[in-house]
Amino acid sequence: MRKNNKGFTLVEVIISIAALGIICAVLLRLFVIAGDTSDRAGNIQHAELCVTSTVETLVSSDTIYDGLGALDIDCSDDIVSAEFAYTRDGYDIAIDIEERDGGYPGTLYNLQVSASDGDDELASVSTATYYKEQAHD
Repeated sequence: MRKNNKGFTLVEVIISIAALGIICAVLLRLFVIAGDTSDRAGNIQHAELCVTSTVETLVSSDTIYDGLGALDIDCSDDIVSAEFAYTRDGYDIAIDIEERDGGYPGTLYNLQVSASDGDDELASVSTATYYKEQAHD
């Protein structure tokens, strides 16, 4: 009599299921990492947009005081060197302004604008802008 050996043994089935489980666990971890990376990239991109918008508001204004006013930042003193902070779209925006001597009429300012999410700085822009007149009320 001949024995029919078609099919799998219980041990082979258990080993196959275990191997499949390990492969699925590794793939799931890779998908989680990809999702976290995508979220982080989205946060950085949004923070960069907030920083760029803030800089454009300051640079496109007639005076530094008008620019700060457009950002709803109260600035009652003359600016030589100042730091301002406000919240925009959930990010803490820090603005560092330093007046520079340009040797010509008007005022030159160095601007450093950064966005952070708690302790983690996500975006930063440094630039300079020149204002012909600095009339301040």
